[in-house]
Amino acid sequence: MATEPAKAEAPVAMVSRLDLRGQELQNLCQALTALPVGDPVTAPRPVLDDAQHGFLTSTIWLSSWLHEAWAVSFTFLLDQANRVGVGVEAAQVFQSDLQKLRTRFSHNLDPAVPRDREIQEDCYAWFRRACGSRVPSGADWTLCLETLLEAAVAYLGVAIGIARAIEQDVDAEALLEHWKTRLGRSGVLIDYRQHLERAAGDLGVKNLELREVRERHRPRWDRTLSVASARSDIETVTQRHMEHALLAETGRVLPVTASQVMAKLELKPGERVAAALRLGQVLYALNPDQDRTALLDAIVRHWSRMEPDD
Repeated sequence: MATEPAKAEAPVAMVSRLDLRGQELQNLCQALTALPVGDPVTAPRPVLDDAQHGFLTSTIWLSSWLHEAWAVSFTFLLDQANRVGVGVEAAQVFQSDLQKLRTRFSHNLDPAVPRDREIQEDCYAWFRRACGSRVPSGADWTLCLETLLEAAVAYLGVAIGIARAIEQDVDAEALLEHWKTRLGRSGVLIDYRQHLERAAGDLGVKNLELREVRERHRPRWDRTLSVASARSDIETVTQRHMEHALLAETGRVLPVTASQVMAKLELKPGERVAAALRLGQVLYALNPDQDRTALLDAIVRHWSRMEPDD
């Protein structure tokens, strides 16, 4: 008698397995570094009553967890994979797939933009592999959800495998110190809100929701600060990033365009055009009542004083 194929694991059970694997990695990190593996995951948990909605909410939850809250540790662990002899090809594919799926659900992709079209096509290909159709419907969504959750469980398993291999490595002490340094130079331990409040006070920034600023910029801050030189003054470096973000958030839209500045200064496209626009931002901040003509004239005057002599 032929053996019946095993039934696929139900999404609810798979999410439970994700919880167990996540707790295992959390416990490992706590035991090895005396630090949390990352931030608490505040994104809503998946709603699995409907497969399509379950896929959407699982994508958002997994991305918030694996790509944001615990991103520093996952980046560190995957970086050490070759060092400890753990294969990560499938984990890297999952990372890329999850990011593209999240982008597809979170943004209005424009097929006329090459990058957006590439993401869209990659998502269509993912759906085709998962359920046989580029555009899932009905029961297809159950197959997609199961595929996504299964890959997430495997991804966590790879991270756990690397952490356990590091524990047994001859250079375990140095590797664990490196992990601790990465975590210590991220929002896991750095109070970004406090730094933002200080920067806002120094810059005179008011009426800006700092929590939203922090959430928008945090992934980039975590990536940049976690790999900063050990010789860096992390307090100073962090403050610079906070100030840069606030300046970007509060920058005014100029009444001039790059093409108008290029024509006025007789510049070719390139970095000097960007520098001229930054000069325009400074001049406009000092005198926001200027119209386009006045601002262009001011840019020309100050640009001529800044141009190096031939």
